[in-house]
Amino acid sequence: MRLVDTAIKRPVSVIVGVLFIALFGLISLFRIPVQLTPDVDRPLITVSTVWPGASPEEVEQEIVQRQEEQLKSVEGQQR
Repeated sequence: MRLVDTAIKRPVSVIVGVLFIALFGLISLFRIPVQLTPDVDRPLITVSTVWPGASPEEVEQEIVQRQEEQLKSVEGQQR
């Protein structure tokens, strides 16, 4: 209540304070750098599949194709 009483008794001080805050806000608004299209690094996931002794064709048929099918069902991904 004391703050409210002081503000009521000294309206000029309150107006000057509000003007200073508005002035500093405008100054900071124009000084903050803004980039319209910021560079964004998208998250990346890498899957490595190792099957010792198997040919690349076997790895693709037995493992990679199944992994691709499972990963296609993940929502929010882009290719």
